[in-house]
Amino acid sequence: MKVISVSNIKGGSGKSTTAAHLACALARRGKTLVVDMDMQGDLTDYCLPDLDLAKLEESNVMTVLLGMKRMTDCIRETKQFDVLPSTLSLAKLTKYNPDSSSLCLQFKRALDEVRSIYKFVIIDTPGSAKHELTTAIYNSELILIPVTPSKWTIRAVNLLLDEITQTETIFSQKKKTAFVPSWFGPSKKHRELLERLKQIEEIPCLGEIPKSESIKTKTEKQEPLKKDSNAWHAFDRLADESISLVDPENSILSLKP
Repeated sequence: MKVISVSNIKGGSGKSTTAAHLACALARRGKTLVVDMDMQGDLTDYCLPDLDLAKLEESNVMTVLLGMKRMTDCIRETKQFDVLPSTLSLAKLTKYNPDSSSLCLQFKRALDEVRSIYKFVIIDTPGSAKHELTTAIYNSELILIPVTPSKWTIRAVNLLLDEITQTETIFSQKKKTAFVPSWFGPSKKHRELLERLKQIEEIPCLGEIPKSESIKTKTEKQEPLKKDSNAWHAFDRLADESISLVDPENSILSLKP
């Protein structure tokens, strides 16, 4: 089972959109679980638009993080993949458990419960340096960083990289990271910003997710992308690139010359 987090401390970077459509692509390659660790719950809304909020409060990612419920009792099934939903109650997580290390280890135990069930796990993280972000980083083999053409992009990326480095230092782990450029256009400004991103040492830039109204529309309608569309192929490629980083021996990209 390979665990991939989608993270960016800057809001509006397309984390939930990237996580949702990447999960769809990975689900075509093996059984996939999506974990929503963002209290905003955008990914939960996309995956489970009809979920009863009262039932949601009974079993969600927070009840798993606090050890109140087993992960297998909180997972919901959809047509494409399974989902561990989020809740606004995550805002109170540190009130109940202020120890990020214990949260990291508790979630690791929860993932161990389902390790034989899933091939891939995608974690959508909060847009700030919270315990949920540390927990996701600790339990992931790959952190994908979606970036959009904003003047704050590089600064936000550096803040996230600092958070990853801190987590690596505390737990003596080394994480793989990669940028996912999204919504970059052909303008000189966008190209220059993308080149600056590519100059950050030791972090690969994966294929671009195109600026596409269909991605926005399909996400808002809580629908998968149209098969064989440009957007569909972009996320399909992203799935292959992600697998090549976390599981190179079984990657189709490693078989290509």
